[in-house]
Amino acid sequence: MFHVGTCSWTDRTLIEESDFYPKTVQTPAERLRFYAEHFDTVEVDATFYAFPSERNAVLWAERTPEGFLFNVKALSLFTFHRTPKRALPLPLLKTLGPDWQKAEEFSTKDVPQPWLGEVLLAFLKTLNPLREGGKLGYILFQFPPWFRPESESFAYLEWLRNHTEGITAAIEFRHRSWIQKTLFPRTLKLLKDLGFALVCVDEPELPWTVPPFFETTHRVAVVRFHGRNKEAWQGKNLPVSEKFRYLYSHEELAEWKKRILARLPENTEVFVMFNNCYRDFAVRNALEMQKLLKEGG
Repeated sequence: MFHVGTCSWTDRTLIEESDFYPKTVQTPAERLRFYAEHFDTVEVDATFYAFPSERNAVLWAERTPEGFLFNVKALSLFTFHRTPKRALPLPLLKTLGPDWQKAEEFSTKDVPQPWLGEVLLAFLKTLNPLREGGKLGYILFQFPPWFRPESESFAYLEWLRNHTEGITAAIEFRHRSWIQKTLFPRTLKLLKDLGFALVCVDEPELPWTVPPFFETTHRVAVVRFHGRNKEAWQGKNLPVSEKFRYLYSHEELAEWKKRILARLPENTEVFVMFNNCYRDFAVRNALEMQKLLKEGG
């Protein structure tokens, strides 16, 4: 089974600089309903930057048809990124001691693990309306380039598994050391043993980035397309939207179709997600990939 979608339905450039949404589609509710007429899945990116609300999850479930799946990006605090204090609910912040109250931002390794577990539990609880409605796909844990294959990283992944029972957790590594020839078998075995889905990526070729490949470690497989705008990934002081300003060609998508089908185990649910969210680039590529996959092998 294939699910094809984009990593946002509310991107500013998609709304303001493309004609994907008709002029009559103006409200958030109307945009989500319109999007769901074209795709059966979407990734929620805002939850990386701020704690989600359960009310939003209720509305998302109500505004989409049966079978539609939301994939949610985990809060930055759970993936070793710096997280501003304002991204966290006040009741959770109050459970930290007075010394922690003074901090303006937190990182995964800075905070007590028992407290981090409480925050993760609260984060997942906000998504219960999606889980109960059968509309939660995977939770994406996107680790930064400085998260390397070391003993502390292995221990954290085991901790994460113990705190995410009952959900599909997808792991995206952003440093190629995880898939180096000598270590790759260990990485695959680790994720399989922990019950994590490995996220495969298409992104610019840089010394630290992960090259394109397709492997599975779970009944759910995920491929995320970040574009190949190498200059923007290397540049500084550029708008975030420029990083994803890349429209895949038909040939590039067809190459990925072959790569997926060549190594696709039976009974695997595959999410093909386009993160090149610049204007309507992700939408156009997702629609084209839908057609390619429907054509089969």
